[in-house]
Amino acid sequence: MFSFLVRVKWTHVHFILDPILKKPLLLAAILVAMVCAWFVYLSVDASRTQTEEAYVPVISVMDILSASDLQAGVKEAVQSGQLSLVDEWLSKALEVGKAAKLSQDDLNYLQSAQSREYVIFTAKRALFNDAFEVRYLNLEGIDDLKAMYPEAQDLFPKAESLLEKRDSIIMQIASTLSPSSPPNEETIALAKEQWKSRATVTN
Repeated sequence: MFSFLVRVKWTHVHFILDPILKKPLLLAAILVAMVCAWFVYLSVDASRTQTEEAYVPVISVMDILSASDLQAGVKEAVQSGQLSLVDEWLSKALEVGKAAKLSQDDLNYLQSAQSREYVIFTAKRALFNDAFEVRYLNLEGIDDLKAMYPEAQDLFPKAESLLEKRDSIIMQIASTLSPSSPPNEETIALAKEQWKSRATVTN
């Protein structure tokens, strides 16, 4: 009889405690599920972030703007005065940038006035260099070129130095051709021809 009462009382106590015990367990289970879900989210988000950070475009903006075909096209456009063609080349550059998945900032730059000014500036420096080579070999000066291409002004001192060395070598050749007297115009002209022959072979 006593044992029965004990069992009854224990059963009664168990039923009373059971809901109370189950609630913490249920809350704990919910908390565990939420924590697990949070860690899964963090893991997926971190993986996505790492993937985005790991992607590096195979080319840069400067690679595109320095491409030989683009520079040659822009140089031709500037030389002919058809600056609208510069915009066509920059449109092609933008398409390349999109294909290379450059950042939006880089794509914006390719469409900006700054990129247009940059390629034109670079083209004019290249045109000065091309014209200088011709003048150098033809024994001509570059005063008018300096006025045409102020964008290349940092190149002027080097160009002038090369011209001075060229003229000095010519005078040395003339002195060799006329060792007994100062070179006259005829001797200098002959020295120039010899210098041009040597320079043409060298180039």
